[in-house]
Amino acid sequence: MILQYIPIVLPSILIVFSSIAVLYIDNGTRSRYIIAVDLSIGTLLVSFLTLIIFYGLGYYGYSLFSSTLYLSNFGYFIAVSAILATIIVIYGGMESLEPIKTRSSFLSLAMLTDLGVIYLGFAYSVITILASWGIASAATYVIAMIRKDYSSTIAGVKYLIMGLLSSSLMVLGFAFFILGIGSLSLDATINYQTLVILGIMFLSIAFLFKVGAFPFQAWLPDVYSMSDRISVAFVSSVGKIVGIAPLFDIIYFLKPSGIVGFSIFVIFALITVMSLIFGNIVAFSRQDFASMLAYSSITQVGFMLIAITMLPYNPTVSTSGLMVYLLAYSIAQAGLFIALSHIEKVSGTSYIEGFRGMSSSDKALAFALSILLLSLLGIPPILGFWAKLFVLEASFSQPWLTVIGFLNSAVSAGYYIPPIREIFREGEFRNVNSTERDAAIIASILSIALGIVAPLIVGVIS
Repeated sequence: MILQYIPIVLPSILIVFSSIAVLYIDNGTRSRYIIAVDLSIGTLLVSFLTLIIFYGLGYYGYSLFSSTLYLSNFGYFIAVSAILATIIVIYGGMESLEPIKTRSSFLSLAMLTDLGVIYLGFAYSVITILASWGIASAATYVIAMIRKDYSSTIAGVKYLIMGLLSSSLMVLGFAFFILGIGSLSLDATINYQTLVILGIMFLSIAFLFKVGAFPFQAWLPDVYSMSDRISVAFVSSVGKIVGIAPLFDIIYFLKPSGIVGFSIFVIFALITVMSLIFGNIVAFSRQDFASMLAYSSITQVGFMLIAITMLPYNPTVSTSGLMVYLLAYSIAQAGLFIALSHIEKVSGTSYIEGFRGMSSSDKALAFALSILLLSLLGIPPILGFWAKLFVLEASFSQPWLTVIGFLNSAVSAGYYIPPIREIFREGEFRNVNSTERDAAIIASILSIALGIVAPLIVGVIS
């Protein structure tokens, strides 16, 4: 049936067309730039609705294009997560991007990254992952230095160098992996356990470089602190999905057991615990909001990796937990960096002291910022609460991991609460309207709305 192809073909055609069109539409004038932004957001909204409608109609659980793609629950969910985060970033950043000569390139690259994420989510073969990874990764490297100023360029080059290293390790990892399973398909039988384990080790290092897990986070503080805030809003939200999606695909379809399953558990359990602890410890010492979000994101990745760790033993709950976590994190992270861009323009600083007076002068932004921080902390009924709950539920068969996750979640209140406290102190913050402010408010509303329906959604998917 031709309808089986529409969930993947229609968004692909629209995104490719629009990513090229915006480069020609924007001729430097404001009116043409607004048209380019509207086309970008419209394209992403249509793609979003296409995925939602066809998922609701039951178009999942089958392979396409000679079994190179597999339409799964996970693929639909992370595609939707990436698109929502991108819409928030493009809408919120449209005013900040306007003076930049490369603004149309940002729109084009953001859409191409989403295209890569869609294919990474539905990947069913090594070839698909390599091609999709190339599109999505290359786009995020350029986005990191899109402003072309000194600090953005330095941060972007560091990100690019780490990316090239991770890509090299990924190719090496796939070489071992393919030899171990004797196939390019992800859904294959393990023939040589040692080669598969070696392959997964190198692949893990490659993809964990991309998401900034400990000890592969060297590039992360510089990029988060030095790059343009709009670029960071995108890289820190959608960029994380680019790294997590292929890692999930490889382990999920491999269905590891025995020594391979145990090796995966040990590798990711160690990285998970180190990421949780390191991110919390360093984030505590940060007064700069961007720097705090950078190091706290390492802890957030640690929670995502709990789901990856438990995939060999509890695939159903792990998958549900990871899907919700990526959705909650991408919305909150995009919203917070967009909000920070607005706050810096109003207060002149990225330190949390610049938040003072917000509760009295701009109640809507104060509400939005508080909600997004509480979502990352995991307070009910916000979406982030259900994300952490489902991820920790996946680890119940390993109580020590559940306890470590719970304790680190509680400890993170030590750096998520102080910014909220500053919001409610007296200060001179002013109410200034901007699309950045509006986007942060939209992100907070989404976090609450999706948090209310999250148990129902997960129940239906499961």
